[in-house]
Formats: sequence, structure tokens, C-alpha cells
Amino acid sequence: MPAAAPAPDFLTVTYRPDLEVLLVRWMRVVTLAELQQGYQHLLDVALRHQCRQWLLDARRRFNTDREGARWMVESFLPGLHARLGGRTYLAYLLVPAIMRDTAADAAFPPPEFFAGKPFIGQRFEEENTAIAWLQEGRRHNQPLASR
Repeated sequence: MPAAAPAPDFLTVTYRPDLEVLLVRWMRVVTLAELQQGYQHLLDVALRHQCRQWLLDARRRFNTDREGARWMVESFLPGLHARLGGRTYLAYLLVPAIMRDTAADAAFPPPEFFAGKPFIGQRFEEENTAIAWLQEGRRHNQPLASR
């Protein structure tokens, strides 16, 4: 498979083979178009490594919003299963202030939203806790029942 295109300047993506995790760092606030471009780049790298455990460091991005969240859950995330062949785990690293922000909190789906879906997301303040969650998900990743 050809190498992925270089990451946009607002994003770094590193595959950690020792953890089987993609480490993604958003470097600044992004527009919706940049968010979409960044996630497409992330998917390209994930496909190259067949990696479904993503650690998304959004501590510098600071902009969880309803429009971006809607695009993620309605357009981007539903296509991951067909492309990656299993349940994708997305661990978001956020600053504590964002975790307490009611608007940002409302933009992130509640846990029950992810039940039975081929993707799951969770928010974290600590990187080691997020990695442990991703590793647990990888160990217990069961194929979804056919719909």
C-alpha cells in the first residue's frame, strides 16, 4: 500500500506498533473543513496499519462543537467498519475545562449512543488511562452481530 500523504500542519499522526495505537495530536483550533481533512488523513494512516485503536489528543484543539460532532457520528464514523473491518475505539484526550464545559459535553454523544455501533468513543484527561481503555477494547473486541 502506498505511503499516506503528509499530515496537514495542524495534525500529527504516529502509529505505535508496541501498543497497536494511532497517536493523533491536533496542534491547534481547526475549522470544520480542516477537521474533515484531518480525519480523512487519520483514516488513511489507520488503513495502512489496519489499526482501530485511536488516541486523539484534542487538548490544543479546544473546539468540540455540534456541527463537527454531527459530521462525525452521521458521516465519518458509520463508514469505519466497512473500511477497517471491526469496531473502532476513539479515546479523546481533553483538558479538564472542556470536560466540564456543558456545550462541549452536549456535543459528545452519551455512552448509550455507542451501544451496538461499530465504533465507540470515550473522553479522558490522562493519556495512560486512555491507552489502558484502548488496550482493553482491543483485547475484548468482539465482532458485531450481523444486522
